[in-house]
Amino acid sequence: MNIDTFTIRFLELNDVNEAANVLSIAMQNNPLHIAVLQGNGERQRAIIEKMFSNLFTTFPGITFIAQEDKKIVGVMRMKSCCGSKNKDHYQMANGEDTIDRRIAFLHQQWALNDPVEQHWHLGPIGVLPSHRRLGIGTALMKIFCREVDRCLATAFLETDFDENVRFYKKFGFEIVSTSNIFEIESRYMTRNVTKMREVVKL
Repeated sequence: MNIDTFTIRFLELNDVNEAANVLSIAMQNNPLHIAVLQGNGERQRAIIEKMFSNLFTTFPGITFIAQEDKKIVGVMRMKSCCGSKNKDHYQMANGEDTIDRRIAFLHQQWALNDPVEQHWHLGPIGVLPSHRRLGIGTALMKIFCREVDRCLATAFLETDFDENVRFYKKFGFEIVSTSNIFEIESRYMTRNVTKMREVVKL
């Protein structure tokens, strides 16, 4: 298989469930998901799928899907947004250690590092394990960079994988801060378009 066998198009409403399922499989073994959900079995995967399904319906942004025939194998969402100026610190009290509380704490910790100025937020992005290293992720990232560059905007993302950090650096992202969430290091990366026009040839 090679990238020529795949097509990339916009996510449509009837794609949401399958796209959320693909992302849940792609991200089931992410260290932060394992730490927050306290495992990486089928129960945890289903929770991740529900989270992404809710994200697509509540905060849809612009989402691209990569397909092999009619099967979704990769997903990339981007959304123009601004972080909150009110950076409230939420601490979990004793007796609050439920999955819902842990998810809320994760999102709050991410929000603390979200840039206040307007930016394009990358995420989620994921490719099925069976279809990795075929250029799908790279193709989706090139689309992201092209769209962001057209807006002359800054881009931002969160990641907890060392391998992902190396991948995003190829597209001009740089680590600007880190935080420790449930003993997992989360890296926050930005991409300044004024420095990156020659990095990605589109």
